[in-house]
Amino acid sequence: MSQSSTQPPPLLNLSHSILSGGTFIQHIVDQRQYIHSGERPGYIRLLKNVAPAALHDSGHVVDPPKCHPNTRVVILDTIINWTQGMSEEMSNKPLLWLKGGAGAGKSAIARSVAERCAEEGLLLGTFFFGAADLTRNHVGKLVATLSYQISILFSEFRDVVSTSVEEDPMIFNRSLRTQFTNLLLRPFSIVLSNLSGTNRIPRLIIIDGLDECSASIDSQRDLLFTLQEATTTTPFIRFLVCSRPENHLNSTFILPHITHIHGTIILDDDISAEEDIRLFLEDKFKEIKEGHIFKHTLPTAWPRPEIVDTLVKKSSGQFIYAATVVEYVKSPNHRPHHRLDAVFHLRQAFKDLPFKELDTLYRHIISQSDNLPTTLDILGLIVLYGGAMGTCDIEMIMQLEQGDVEVILADLHSVVTFRENILHFETGANMLVKFLHKSMADFLSDPQRAGDFYRDLSASRLLHISRMISLFAGRREREIDISYSIVYPISHVMSWLNDSNSAEYISSDILQAARQFPICAFTKPLLTVLGMQWELKQGEPRIPPASTDQAFLGYFLRYLGFVKDTSESIRLVYLEQIQKYCECVISVLEDHLAYNWKAHFIFAYYHLLPGSRYGIPYRLSHFRMSNEPFDNTIWDATMQGKGSISESHNLEEILEISYDLTEGVKQAIIFALAASFCIDFLCNERTATREANHPSRTMGINRHGRMGDHPWCWHHIVLRRFQGNRLAAWIDYLSKWKNTEIPRPFSKAGIHRSRISTLQGYLRYKSRNHELLGQVKRQVQWPQYVLIMDLIPYILPLAGRYEPLVAMCKKKCLASISRFWPKKSKRVRREMDNYTRRVDSSDDI
Repeated sequence: MSQSSTQPPPLLNLSHSILSGGTFIQHIVDQRQYIHSGERPGYIRLLKNVAPAALHDSGHVVDPPKCHPNTRVVILDTIINWTQGMSEEMSNKPLLWLKGGAGAGKSAIARSVAERCAEEGLLLGTFFFGAADLTRNHVGKLVATLSYQISILFSEFRDVVSTSVEEDPMIFNRSLRTQFTNLLLRPFSIVLSNLSGTNRIPRLIIIDGLDECSASIDSQRDLLFTLQEATTTTPFIRFLVCSRPENHLNSTFILPHITHIHGTIILDDDISAEEDIRLFLEDKFKEIKEGHIFKHTLPTAWPRPEIVDTLVKKSSGQFIYAATVVEYVKSPNHRPHHRLDAVFHLRQAFKDLPFKELDTLYRHIISQSDNLPTTLDILGLIVLYGGAMGTCDIEMIMQLEQGDVEVILADLHSVVTFRENILHFETGANMLVKFLHKSMADFLSDPQRAGDFYRDLSASRLLHISRMISLFAGRREREIDISYSIVYPISHVMSWLNDSNSAEYISSDILQAARQFPICAFTKPLLTVLGMQWELKQGEPRIPPASTDQAFLGYFLRYLGFVKDTSESIRLVYLEQIQKYCECVISVLEDHLAYNWKAHFIFAYYHLLPGSRYGIPYRLSHFRMSNEPFDNTIWDATMQGKGSISESHNLEEILEISYDLTEGVKQAIIFALAASFCIDFLCNERTATREANHPSRTMGINRHGRMGDHPWCWHHIVLRRFQGNRLAAWIDYLSKWKNTEIPRPFSKAGIHRSRISTLQGYLRYKSRNHELLGQVKRQVQWPQYVLIMDLIPYILPLAGRYEPLVAMCKKKCLASISRFWPKKSKRVRREMDNYTRRVDSSDDI
């Protein structure tokens, strides 16, 4: 029998071997056992440690993400220029970190860069980590995979690496640094020494998804340290590292020995991402319209532009949302427009949910948290209040220790971001927490999508309100620093409350907290000088604590007014708190502001006059006192608290209680002091003359004439304005006032004329126009003069005898006012005469 030309190697070669105790230790192995297709044993061993799925063009990855044509252009060019050393800003930085939140498109950019660099001869190798792939979710095969790719480019590199492996067969079990040195840096240095004359030498290594290296956090950091050492040994090589902004990676990249060798590209700050996503969606929808099997069923104008706009906004600059929608819509087994309707919940969802892949990503990220229940509660707060609450606010509401929020969310930097809260009075102490993706809130709000991660947001909202009330209840005793955003739980509820759903926004915890709230102790400091000493420092756009307390007081009383009819127990608590509030206001008025005319006027105007007993017209009782001399007073807290209360829910009770508590002599004193303020304000000759002369000069009115009280006379006033960019602003504003005519079209000379038919219209127009054009720095006071002259006939008849008031009424110093508002001034004088006769006659009796 002829012998076969190819004989298998012997199973064991005992040449130069030692037999000891039944154990075979083989030192020299016949190389024929490892030779395959002419390759060296060392190279064969290298191939066994390669992760094929980690290559940028791997066939193991189905439909790998890549940048859509004509998108991410600036970022791609920036990376290519950096690779070639053409970037002035980063030319001396061999390490580039591309970071962004989950779904920002990091892998797509990395693959697009890899393809482009491969075409241009710049790519050395790539490694794409994948958390779900056991062959590439660790660093064990990283160096072998990179060495394999470089060995394809340079045969000399292959020989050197093969020799290294043959000399040390256990090299792949050694440390990452040792593998980098022996299998990549040293062999490549030898290759470089022989290629010094070549014009273009590959130099870029791409490592994508570093955060998906699931072996351990230490292995990720160790890889970065290894890359830092590699750039020192072989500065020619450039490393592009792509990852999410995880906390441990952020802290590593800012280390002194790394920060100076790396540049950073942050995808979350890419202002062109929205336009790129729009282009991507428009192109993909066009492909569906032209190539889908059911394209004939699509509406002509599908998709509508507003649908695309909504998808772009929901993407939040992250391509994963848009890509998920496209993949869902283009299903060949369904009509595309039906699938798109399901995305917007306009149609019942199909068996395969629209955002299954996206939800899997969110679940994976959230599940990394060490304290999952607390994490979900914090995320629920962000969902409810849109990221408007700061870290300190969240910690107070959730009864956590200071700094806990940042620690608990440390592993979620790929879906949440921390930003400075400029409204907090301690800069940097109360960072805002927001979602990087709007779709994250959609995920957490949908019980079907979130599954066991879902939290009942309605119940959470009620818990937040009860804790917020308790926080403000202990505000004075514990001297807690509370920011303005802490009131968002109750302010958000107020935006949803109405008579039909008020029962949904009350709970036993809220009822108990409201019953125990010390409204007198809380309100009194706001109504005194001590409570209003917190002022904004010039140049600091922050809200002082007093404003926060005022806002809470107004929301608290208004909230109780909304829910008072849900049960008898709640109504009793409401009436008790309103009673205490009114008692506190009156006690401060008597004890601290006994002779403060302005305070008594504001109390009378807000707490007494709107009652049905006095018959004050609606137009007078709803005047907004926003200008001097009514604002920036110690009584401003009363206006903020009571002024923000809805009339239909608790204004009536406040008026009734205020009337009952002051009925008799107290009311006569209050109205006397209020009238003193009014007469003193009108008789301020210096201010009145200035205010009267200003409109007279502006409008060319004869102050001695009698035009002011005749509306038809205002038809003679012609306002001239020159055409310009500022004109559109005040025309738009002017058109909203029903008493003011809209200016006619401009003439050829660029000037238009418009007639104002009422004094009210003119004052509104003039005040707003001054504010827009910046012609005057102070706010005009004319509406206040008119208001006070209209109020005096309601206030003076109720005033008791008060000597300063009697003296002012007898003096009747209304000269300047009389020239401008003669009829109103005459009516004021008549009321003054009636008052003096009444109080004098009562003295005679």
